[in-house]
Amino acid sequence: MKMKIKMRIMIFFFSIIMVNAQTLPVKIAGSEEDICMNPTISPNGELVAFTKAGYQGIWIFKFSDNSINQITDEIAAGFAMQWSPDSKFILSRPAYYDGPIRYNAVKIYNVETAEAVLLTDYRTKMPSLPQWSDYNEKAFIVTDNKPEIFSTGLTASQQQKQNLPGILVYITNDDKIGVTNIADNSNRIFEPIPGKKCMNLSLSPDMQRVAFEIYGGNLYSMKIDGTELTDLGKGYRAKWMADSQHLIYMITEDDGYQFTSSDIYTIKFDGTEKRNITNTTDKIELSPSASLINNKIVFEVFDEGAIYFMNLD
Repeated sequence: MKMKIKMRIMIFFFSIIMVNAQTLPVKIAGSEEDICMNPTISPNGELVAFTKAGYQGIWIFKFSDNSINQITDEIAAGFAMQWSPDSKFILSRPAYYDGPIRYNAVKIYNVETAEAVLLTDYRTKMPSLPQWSDYNEKAFIVTDNKPEIFSTGLTASQQQKQNLPGILVYITNDDKIGVTNIADNSNRIFEPIPGKKCMNLSLSPDMQRVAFEIYGGNLYSMKIDGTELTDLGKGYRAKWMADSQHLIYMITEDDGYQFTSSDIYTIKFDGTEKRNITNTTDKIELSPSASLINNKIVFEVFDEGAIYFMNLD
């Protein structure tokens, strides 16, 4: 009897330790008067890029001193932000309007100096979102269902590039999944669910798996060779975590006009270990992003116009 009581006490205290290992969310930016959104944490976990209403502009929050600096005020710059692997630059697709006509280009922003480098001309048709390649030495967009590659002018060390498999993974212009082998310039196109459009693709840090949504359907994971397709159930905007095994994503509810509830979840690529990490009834948490060091995550709280961070156990 005493042994059972001791065991229950040990389990109770262990559960307390596990709960406390996950810190409570801390607000770092935004309010109902100054709406901040779409946070993206740097790979090293030291910086957070975010934007404001309409995805206009990019701001950088620094954890070391809680400072916030704006690096651009361009239209749409905050929609397709991607950190460079070394956490020093942001790749994006800003826009401008000439009357009703929209023009987009690919740019790189230095997060320390706010200096911007234009990689492409401004075009009237650029449906693809830019991505990094060759560590940070190249970037690409998808044109006519194939990667269009640009030199960034940045230099990576051999050590930084040594484990890269030399492949590009992307959503094609007709909403399938494309895989290009740079070495032999071969292309493979996958249609995981026949007749269904893929969206919101995320490539794992080890570049072995992808997560994606089916338009109007569920969240899936798959190896980049098209095998091990796994239905993960309802989920949106999944991003890989540092171990290349787990995803962080959101599950939302709406009434057809606006969000009515949302929580942030994690799940393993095979559909196991699903976990609600926010689990609130009074907040609408969206757009999660995880660092590649220390499992620090950020997300926005829609009904507050604010951005939060927390550490996961």
